[in-house]
Amino acid sequence: MKEFLKTLLATFDQSVIDYKAYLAAGKTYRYAQVLKANNRKALQLLDEHKANLPGFLLQDAEALIAHYVVWTRKWEELAARLQPGPDETFVFPNTVTFPRESASRLQAFYEELTGS
Repeated sequence: MKEFLKTLLATFDQSVIDYKAYLAAGKTYRYAQVLKANNRKALQLLDEHKANLPGFLLQDAEALIAHYVVWTRKWEELAARLQPGPDETFVFPNTVTFPRESASRLQAFYEELTGS
């Protein structure tokens, strides 16, 4: 459990870094691909390990999974439609924003487990 949460939280942190790079680079497809790969990793981790989470965190895991599923679907639909080059702008509207509160509760649980 600790290793899963440690990896998941590091993945969340990397997503923030990737998103900032995406914005700084003018929201290009190249940087969107990096962000997508990291988000895919987070989704996979959640899918594989959510059953091991305590019941009070399942809703948070589901909220994060729902965000990543919607985000990925929109990303893939736009990529298929545009077939953008690496340096072309790649932006799509998404009202299913990252559930920060859910991520914070997972982090708090990890800190409780590790005593940090």
